[in-house]
Amino acid sequence: MKREFIFVINPGSTSTKVALYDGEILRDELELKHSAEDLKGFEGINDQLTFRQAAVEAYLKEKKVKLSDLSAIATRAGVVGQLEPGAYVIDDLFADRSLHSSTPHPANLAPVIGHALAEKAGIRAYAYDAVCGCGIPEEMYTITGVPELKRAFLTHVLNSRAVSIAQARKDGRKLEESTYIVTHLGGGITTNLVHQGRILDFVGDDEGGLSPERSGGVPVRPLVKLCYSGKYSEKEMQSRLKGKGGILAYLGTNDIREVERRVDNGDEYARLIFETMAMQIAQDIASLAPDVCGRVDKIILTGGIARSVRFTDLVKKRVSFLAPVVVIPGAFEMEALAGGVLRVLRGEEEAHRLEP
Repeated sequence: MKREFIFVINPGSTSTKVALYDGEILRDELELKHSAEDLKGFEGINDQLTFRQAAVEAYLKEKKVKLSDLSAIATRAGVVGQLEPGAYVIDDLFADRSLHSSTPHPANLAPVIGHALAEKAGIRAYAYDAVCGCGIPEEMYTITGVPELKRAFLTHVLNSRAVSIAQARKDGRKLEESTYIVTHLGGGITTNLVHQGRILDFVGDDEGGLSPERSGGVPVRPLVKLCYSGKYSEKEMQSRLKGKGGILAYLGTNDIREVERRVDNGDEYARLIFETMAMQIAQDIASLAPDVCGRVDKIILTGGIARSVRFTDLVKKRVSFLAPVVVIPGAFEMEALAGGVLRVLRGEEEAHRLEP
């Protein structure tokens, strides 16, 4: 039997998650922490490439895993163009576009590291469900009301499709024959319409409800006025919308567990903000139903905040009239990356290639 030993690489802002899978079995997983001291000498994200690759290789050495032991490498991917959902072979072109992405993010380093290691090992590296992996959207979904502003299709593709694949399997149906509305509840919140295996439409983290650290959609004209008030620089304003907005701006914390403790202790303002976020997320979910004329098989709540029964119950109460609601708490990025590449190795999925 052919071995299916897959190494997974998933960089974040202050860590790089790595894992080793033998088929479906997780053999080892570790989050390689990168302290502020470690990163302070790097001017930009791309400058961290050598440092991050060394950390990844040191992990393999510590685990006594040779590159020649691996069957394939699975990596996150950032913004490299409009990709189809699923797997992409990481070749020179994919690695180069990742390194020169228009949207800097540590995830862009993963394909570069994966490609370098795969070339040494004589195997293939694959990126799976990149944040830009929604395919080419129908034109109506890119129109904003301001011709100069085109709506970008970037969302939580990886986890949203992963839980959809798992739910379709549980439902005994093909993903391509299913329609799910999936809300990824994390530091940023997106709600995604997964229709026939791809993300047809979504409510992005700058469009919909407020989240732990992002403002979500805000009234446009007052926002423009605030931007020109002289009170904030562009950088400060961007931070108010993403990073220092949402729950954090109202309550001084982005930890939903802390918010719930305050609610339990009788803090009515915390209750108001908490319940408002749940209501706004329910509105996001309902807003996607017209895309498919209300024919939704299930609504899936996932991500870290989905561990809060209080929060998911508030959302369920408002949206269960649309479709049955399933809660799948947590994020499944590592499993999704490994599982996607495993399906490629088994011939169940075909990997795409970037066009020059």
